[in-house]
Amino acid sequence: MNSQILRNKVFFPLFFLPLTYILGVAVVEFFLFFYLFFLFFVNFNKELLNKKVIFILFLFSFYVGINALIQIPSNLKYSSIFHFRYVFFSIAVFFFFESYSKIKINKKLILVLFSITIIFLLCDSIFQFFVGENIFGQKLLQYRVSSFFGDDLILGSYLIRLLPIIIWYLFYLRIDVNLRKFYFIIFFSIYFIVIYLSGERTSFALLVAFIFLSFLFINELRQILTKCTIIFFIFILFTVSLPKTIIHKYGVPDIADRMFNKTYKQITKTSNIKEKKTYKKNDDFITLIRSLNVFSKHHEGHLIVAKNLFQENIIFGVGPKGFRHFCRVVDYDPKEGVCSTHPHNILAQTLSELGLIGFLFYLTFLIFFIKNFFIVTNKEINKFDLNSFLIISIGILIHLIPVLPSGNFFNNWISSFIYFKIGLLLYSYKKILSK
Repeated sequence: MNSQILRNKVFFPLFFLPLTYILGVAVVEFFLFFYLFFLFFVNFNKELLNKKVIFILFLFSFYVGINALIQIPSNLKYSSIFHFRYVFFSIAVFFFFESYSKIKINKKLILVLFSITIIFLLCDSIFQFFVGENIFGQKLLQYRVSSFFGDDLILGSYLIRLLPIIIWYLFYLRIDVNLRKFYFIIFFSIYFIVIYLSGERTSFALLVAFIFLSFLFINELRQILTKCTIIFFIFILFTVSLPKTIIHKYGVPDIADRMFNKTYKQITKTSNIKEKKTYKKNDDFITLIRSLNVFSKHHEGHLIVAKNLFQENIIFGVGPKGFRHFCRVVDYDPKEGVCSTHPHNILAQTLSELGLIGFLFYLTFLIFFIKNFFIVTNKEINKFDLNSFLIISIGILIHLIPVLPSGNFFNNWISSFIYFKIGLLLYSYKKILSK
């Protein structure tokens, strides 16, 4: 019993693993490869490994590793060869939360520590927006708020990835959000606003998708999300209507211009949102579509490179991180398209780097999440267990959306976030099946 209590105290900080991303990838890697791996081997359970979802995850990771070993000649292959480490990571996360579900948890301590950290980040971001630099003197870059993430410019990406985890924690700890409705409305309103202030358009689009799906399927969040969304869009309307003279006078970043005007110009190839493209009367739908960019000239260029790489090896793709390897080989100057470190689209990356076999895995995961999502919604389950499963499923699904730009799936930072959520999903799924 004493050893169990000691172990629970040792692993208690793992509740705060998602917050370590603020400190940098090195800290995350420490937790990932040492702390949680140990937790996995201490709690090794053959029964869990027999589950189909775990089997498919391992099968996918081994495919990624073998594909990288065979096709990628550079040092880019090493991280992909050991991609299976993330599956162990997911299982370790599962074991951790299953272990803590059986003991009395200091809910107040977890909420206070987690809340203080996030509120500090949000306040620092707002301070940076209005003052031009954060409390540590880090200045705005490209007129975008980044807070402690500096020139990485991933504040919005971090917050949208963290959001479903925060809400999952609330349900896991059996917190009735409607009993503290006022505080949650204020907190999430500011949270949404900071994602907008980060100037990350993909994060903004994912936030809209997240709010919509959560409102649609999670009853306990509807009132809170409705009021937060109203406050959120009032703020957006305020930034849109803010006169340019005031923006220039006080040096406030013109977020609305970047989020809407620039996006419109990039998609429609116009120089101003007030301009209207003219089309001939006999122009058909295909002609109209071809006159638009896919998000932007650069995004469309990435997709062209991805398409060409897919055609080189339709079955297996060009290997994990093969897009980046190709761009290195051509010195980021391809004959057709635009190079980068990845295609900036989850589906394009899957097809170009993993081929049709990788696409089958992608489709399998998508069907699994959607199928079980609707199966669970029709069950009579405790609201906390049901909402835990739904919110983390939504958190994963929005990052599998093929019609929006996305980050690099094989990036350590993004992969660890995704597999952390998969661990939470495994726990929620098992708890529902046990009812």
